[in-house]
Amino acid sequence: MIKKSIFFSFLASLMLLMVGAAGAQTLSKDQVLQGLSTKYRGLGSLQANYRRVASTPTTDQIFQSGASQVATGVLSWERPDKLLLDQASPDKEVMVTDGSTVWWHIPAEKLVYRYRNIDVAGQLKPLMSFLGGLNGLNAAFKVSQAPFDKARPGQHGLVLVPKNGPEGGVDKLTVWCDGNFILTGFRLSSSTGETTDFYLTGFTENPKLARSIFSFKVPKGTEVIEEDAN
Repeated sequence: MIKKSIFFSFLASLMLLMVGAAGAQTLSKDQVLQGLSTKYRGLGSLQANYRRVASTPTTDQIFQSGASQVATGVLSWERPDKLLLDQASPDKEVMVTDGSTVWWHIPAEKLVYRYRNIDVAGQLKPLMSFLGGLNGLNAAFKVSQAPFDKARPGQHGLVLVPKNGPEGGVDKLTVWCDGNFILTGFRLSSSTGETTDFYLTGFTENPKLARSIFSFKVPKGTEVIEEDAN
């Protein structure tokens, strides 16, 4: 089911989100790793606006269409494994987890998918590795400096390849930050050529987030579909 795979790619993205960034022309790989480790070691929560651009070249060739899928919204995360993806466009959607149950709500279809007993902390292993510090990042990934990307001027990039194989269908993650080590975005790449780019703005460290935003109440008239996370 294509939509289901998109959902888990999206979840995979978030579990990889904080895993690193940087490495352009003015800073070495080690400088960027150390800067990020120092800056985010004590991170307890974050919030940022995102623009997501997904490209599926295999599908584009079949349908002779080069159009990318673009979505925007707000991402909120709280240690250790609470997550909210509040998509605003092109259609309203919400993905939220309290660390145990994941809810994916599609208001236009009056549907909500519920995934129970998910090892969210396990699926967020790359994120946990980054938050654990520089040693955790090097232990989880093969890290190399990313080539210059003209679409991200003035930013520093690192290419992260999971040592234990693909995480959530992601074979490679490229992450970027600015000269102050503020995360500005990341790209998830699969072996079949699909890429998902996230561009982050308004990044806020340690915001006070209401506990209620990580819980979900099924709206009246909405059908609940129980799903297996695998």
